[in-house]
Amino acid sequence: MDEQGLFKVPLTCKSSRRLSFASGFELPRFRKRKLKSENNEDNISVTSLNVSGISAKKKSKQTLRRVSASLVNLISPGRQKHSVVLHHKKQLENNMPENKSFKVPCSPRPQVASPYKLPHPSPAKRRQQLTWMDTLGGASGKSLLQLTSTDIKRQEAIYELFQGERDMVEDLLHVTKLYRDSLLTLGLMSNHEVNTLFGNIDQLIPVHQELSRRLQEEREPDGTTRHVGKQIYDWDAIWHDGVGALRAPLCFSDTWTVTEVCSNIISSSQLSVYITYCANQIQAKSIFDTKKNEPAIEDFFQRCLASPFSRKLDLWSLLDGAKGRFVKYPLLIHSILKYTTSESDDAAHLKKAIKRMEKMVGEADLATGVSRCEHSKSLLTYLYDDQKVAEIELSTALLCSGCMKNSKGSKLYVFLFDKVVVVSRSSFQSSKQLFQVYRQPIPTGQLIVEDLPDGVVKMGSFRNAFGQGGHTAKNMIRLSFQDAHKGHSHTLIANDEHDKRQWMQAFHKVTSKIVVVPEVQAKAGSDK
Repeated sequence: MDEQGLFKVPLTCKSSRRLSFASGFELPRFRKRKLKSENNEDNISVTSLNVSGISAKKKSKQTLRRVSASLVNLISPGRQKHSVVLHHKKQLENNMPENKSFKVPCSPRPQVASPYKLPHPSPAKRRQQLTWMDTLGGASGKSLLQLTSTDIKRQEAIYELFQGERDMVEDLLHVTKLYRDSLLTLGLMSNHEVNTLFGNIDQLIPVHQELSRRLQEEREPDGTTRHVGKQIYDWDAIWHDGVGALRAPLCFSDTWTVTEVCSNIISSSQLSVYITYCANQIQAKSIFDTKKNEPAIEDFFQRCLASPFSRKLDLWSLLDGAKGRFVKYPLLIHSILKYTTSESDDAAHLKKAIKRMEKMVGEADLATGVSRCEHSKSLLTYLYDDQKVAEIELSTALLCSGCMKNSKGSKLYVFLFDKVVVVSRSSFQSSKQLFQVYRQPIPTGQLIVEDLPDGVVKMGSFRNAFGQGGHTAKNMIRLSFQDAHKGHSHTLIANDEHDKRQWMQAFHKVTSKIVVVPEVQAKAGSDK
């Protein structure tokens, strides 16, 4: 062996402490550390594991998966369940055919209720406005040629009366079934409120059904109606014979309530139902205006208005339609009389029916006036006992009422009864409008009315007192006592010239002491 190569160390090897001269300075070989348990492949140590020494050819794929799973379990035990799920999922993917993919069912989404949306309004149910000519068929062409233009107009007037009765019966049935019964069933109104709002509407239906039946019986097969005067007169007589005779004359000598007025009319007739119905309209209107603002009732009325059966008419229009039909009877009968020959029996019967109808309408207006007066008196409130004058209780008619302003611009509500003038201010108690009496009421026997010219009194208040001054007022009326010591006077300003004219006409009905103040005298009085 060469002496020079004896102490030569290979350059590729690292220095080691375990160098032996006997071995010729060769690097030792390191052996693998044997595991204590060779059979348990999963139970291994991270420090003793030499992954690089494991050959892929000698280990199967299943062994590699077990080793990797063991490593994951050792490093993060919290993911064990998740790794098991992924392992089973991967096995399922391998076992499935190639053309099908594994689909995991989606979890159901929570259903959120959508907010309420108003439905689209239904198309209104419109009535067909047919004339008498539209109802005739082809078979009536020959009889139509024999009629003159006056006869055709007469047939049109008769058919208008007949068709109006049928429409009124249909409206009343809709009101009772769809409005009144629903309000009671849903509990939106009490029985007392429903009875006040709808009144004796059930008693009106037979009245219109009777007239419709009589006109239908008089119609000929060709569509013409020859005689209707006697039928209308007999139907009118059923009303008037029981109602026209009063137990006592209707006068304003005593204080009458609505019940007392209606009780003076014999209740066995059909006219009393309309007198009672018209008198009840004042209370019904007050109930309707109060209850319609409640959320539940307002929603109910809106839904009914959007339905096709309402024909875009609210409840009050349907309720007031019966009264309008009753007041219209003299005009409808007069239109038939206009095209009827004066020598016929129909003309005589129609003239008598018109007179009775007009008298019936007057009786209903009288009862309505008493009801309006009683209702207005029930809305008055008093600050002092001396404001409750006897003339207020004795009043039986409300001639005029409305809002006016004083010289300071404050709103005042004036009630002109047949025996007293009451000036009040508006107030609300429990969402109900009342009227608080302002100053002392003036009886009509002690009233002086002064018609003031324009530009005499200046409008003023505390707000514009420090400004340029108030502007002059127009349409002024001054109310005062004949004896100035009994109470203060009121200088009132009407809304416009037409409103002032109506007030002056009403004052002329209760007093003759009305003074028209000339412009020169008014200016002189204002300068003082």
